[in-house]
Parts: sequence; C-alpha cells; structure tokens
Amino acid sequence: MGHNTTIKSIGLALVTTSLLSTSAIAGGFDRGGVNIDQLFDTDRFTAAGQYTYVSADRTQRNISRAGVPAGAAPNVVDVESSFGVPRIGLKADLTENLACLASYSEPFGADSANGVGNLLSASSTSIEFNTKDYGLTCAYRFGAGTTSVGDAFARVIVGGSYMEADALQIRESLLFGAPPATPPQPGNFASFAVEDDTYGWRAGIAYEIPDIALRASIVYNSRYDLNFTGTQDNSQFAGGLAIPGVTVFPGIALSTEIPEAIDVKFQSGINETTLLFASLRWQNWSRLDVIPVQDGSSPFLALEPGYEDGYTASIGIGKRINEKLAARIGLTWDNGTSTVSGSQTDTWTLSGGFAYDIKENVEWNIGAAVGIAEGGTSRQLPNSIDLAGNVTSDFDSDTIFAFTTGVKFKFN
Repeated sequence: MGHNTTIKSIGLALVTTSLLSTSAIAGGFDRGGVNIDQLFDTDRFTAAGQYTYVSADRTQRNISRAGVPAGAAPNVVDVESSFGVPRIGLKADLTENLACLASYSEPFGADSANGVGNLLSASSTSIEFNTKDYGLTCAYRFGAGTTSVGDAFARVIVGGSYMEADALQIRESLLFGAPPATPPQPGNFASFAVEDDTYGWRAGIAYEIPDIALRASIVYNSRYDLNFTGTQDNSQFAGGLAIPGVTVFPGIALSTEIPEAIDVKFQSGINETTLLFASLRWQNWSRLDVIPVQDGSSPFLALEPGYEDGYTASIGIGKRINEKLAARIGLTWDNGTSTVSGSQTDTWTLSGGFAYDIKENVEWNIGAAVGIAEGGTSRQLPNSIDLAGNVTSDFDSDTIFAFTTGVKFKFN
C-alpha cells in the first residue's frame, strides 16, 4: 500500500468520532455546533449517521435558598443531565471541484432535572432546551500551487441553516409551615414553554495537500437570533406569586440568541499510517447574561445564564492498524462558561475509538470518552431579576461519560 493511500484511508469518520464524543460536553448550550467535516470526505458520495450519548450528571451540595429555614428541605440534590446528540449527513461531489453536504443535527441544547421537594426545585424542577438544525453547506476547490510534498488546493466554504428551537422550564411551589422545621408541601408547579424558528449561515476557507492528508480550515458560524413566544401556566402554582385572578399568560416572549462561533481545525499525516489532528472552537456565550421575560409573571421573570465566552480545544492521533481497522485517541479541554452562577466549569476529557470497514463501501465507527468536570460554587447573580431563584450551592468534581457510534456508506 502506497504512502498516499495509507494516509488517506485512516478515515475522516475516525477523526470526526473523536471530536464529536467530546465536543458535545462543551460549555453554554453547545453540543458540538453544526459539524461539516463530512464535506471533506474523499469519497464522491457518502451517507453518514452518528449518535452521541452524554452522561454529565452533577451533585449539588450545601444548598441554601433565601428565606428558607435550614433543614426545611433536602440540601443535597443529584442533578440529572444526560442527553443524546444525533447527526445525519448526505455529501456529494457535484463536479470535480464542487462538493455539497446536506445535514441534520441537534447542535445546541440543555437538559437537567433536579427532582421535586428540595431546595433547587423552587428554582427549577427541570429545564429543557432543544434545537433541530437543517443545513446545506458547499465548498468549491481550486488549485493553490505545488509543494515539495504534493499539489496544494484551497476551498471556499459557504452554507446556511434553518433551525427550530423550543424551551421548557418547570418550577415547584414549596409551602412552608410553622415551626420552621416543618417539611415543605411539594406538588404545585408552574411551567414556562416557548418556541421559535430562525436561520443562520457559515463561511470559511480551507487549505489542503491531499498527498499527506494535510488540511487546515477556519469557519465562521453566524449567530441564530431567537425571538421566543409561548405560554406561562401558573394554574397549578400555589406559591402566592401569581397575579390575583390571572393564572395563564399566553403571550410571553423573550429575545435571545445562539451566539456566533469560530472553528479552527488542522490535520496532517506524520508518517505512512499516522494522522495528527487538532481543533479549537470559540463561541461568544458572554452575550447571554440576564434575559428578561416579557408579559409574564413570577416565578418566571428572567433567564439568567450569566455566561462567559466558551473555548474548546482538542488534539489527537489516528492510526491505521490494518486495511480494515483504524484507531484513535484524543484529549479535549473546555473552559466551561459559568461565572457566578451555574456549574459549567473547566472540563478535561480523554477519548478513544475505532473505525472499521465492514465491507468495501460500509464503515462503522465507535468511540467513548471519560472526563472530569471541576468543582466549584454557584450563587445567584448580584444583579438578579429573578429573586425567587436566590440559591447558593457547592459541587465537587464529577466524572462525565460519552459514547458515540455511527455508520457511513461511501460510493465513488
């Protein structure tokens, strides 16, 4: 097997699997963004599907809530934060130099459940944020000269997406009796449900030397403007916070965004059977601070992410073991985005996996990752609008897991 063929056959899915199994554990609402790596596949036609499952549960300890006597409700809560991220892509070379990728993914989201009858449930029993992204991205390739290791090419990348988004939050009213040690009476809930659809775009450039599998790319991803509308239902809420005589608010609204991001990626063959790859992602999550809710009522006055910018960096090695099997290992760091409130802290993740050619035109890949999310303290933002959420808690370092599997059909 020649040098060029061996390097190229390490497999794009191998690198992609490594990045997806860890980028889904990024800060903010990021679950890897809109991934377009399949656009660079060397096969003329490919159809790929991939699913990543992430278990990122955390334990909140020493919880205290303003106005609630100590011991009135449990102050240690296991927060469930497991989720799945599907991706589907259809890529075709329309001409020798023009390739396009149609994609479906769920690139941003949040899913946490705090349970009921505890000191967190008055702020949130559960939060869900879901996105569905339908994208089309194309790249035009042209010659960029000849180097000592082979011909070079450049690509211009452009694309756009239509996104559907929805969010749900549920709070519990804890009725405290006298004396202070009397347990709360849980079971009264208020809900907040909104949705919107929107558009975004992406543009970038790439430089390639195919003979040594070298590629460097930078892609700018625009923000998605979201003007959510929906309904707040306080009809089952017994906290005395609803406007007297009004329990359902059908016209609530809030304006926010999925902020802009930049992806920088690099890969290169370092010998006949080994590929080095790396990536860096920045996303402008600091745009999300306090987001007021319009035309609603307590207990939903605002969403308060209080984020800082997010950075995710990965590096790894892919190795062709034989004609059918390749393996890889990678390390990822994410800075987390929580500032004063929240538990999104720095995370270190080790990932590994395999790509196996089941037959000539079918490739199966599988990967796993394990990481550590650092501990810290969360407290209500000083400029809080949402006084009902005045909660302070501590959390230790927690272990997180991710599993990825997928299949790709390829034809020339």
